[in-house]
Amino acid sequence: MMEKRQVFINAIMVVIQIVVVSVVLIFLYRFLLDTIGVEQLGIWSIVLATTSLTQVANLGLSGGVVKFVAKYISREESENVSGVIQTATLSVATFVGVILLVSYPVIKLLLGLVIPNESLSLALAILPYALVSLWIMLVSSIFQAGLDGYQRFDIRSLLLMGGAIIHLLLCFVLAPTYGLIGVAYARVVQNIVMLLGSWVLLRRYLPVLPFFPCSWDRKIFREIIGYGVNFQIISVAIMLYDPITKGL
Repeated sequence: MMEKRQVFINAIMVVIQIVVVSVVLIFLYRFLLDTIGVEQLGIWSIVLATTSLTQVANLGLSGGVVKFVAKYISREESENVSGVIQTATLSVATFVGVILLVSYPVIKLLLGLVIPNESLSLALAILPYALVSLWIMLVSSIFQAGLDGYQRFDIRSLLLMGGAIIHLLLCFVLAPTYGLIGVAYARVVQNIVMLLGSWVLLRRYLPVLPFFPCSWDRKIFREIIGYGVNFQIISVAIMLYDPITKGL
């Protein structure tokens, strides 16, 4: 009975999340259009779309985390649940970090091809913030996948709604003063809040997690990567769609 109730709550919260985030985005884009203008908003959109290509470095580990966290919870193996989360977190943080550093000059080149010369300097100025924000978001996605493994989609929905509202409020404060750079600041802060919030909530369900992820297990890594890489093929196709269409 409790499982059916939780499924119902999860479904309701996901619907509420979609509505709330959509409304927040409407207010956000209306405000940004009036504050920084169409051109700068377009630059921000293209930079985000281009950097999103590097999400391939996630290796589909978040999908693997959901499956194997749920698996080990059902077996009451808390140490293995902790091992899955820590191994996935360290793997994503390291691999994504390396990929972002290596891809930085390539992304600069791509931006030079699609953004006019008079706007290129601004695009390059916000690029580091976009990359840092992406790295934080991908690490945070592991923690959120852990919550999904505990069937707490409702908590993740609350986090996403809270993050969207925080981003909106920060843009209200920072964009009028700092322009597009202020929007980039707001994005980084939003993702930091999401990261910390996800980790704190996950540790409530799994007290054996250390204060910082510090344990990496080769066996667990092979297990979750073997499952997650299948989803990554689909994700790559989806990721290519967004930057190509926005670039055109």
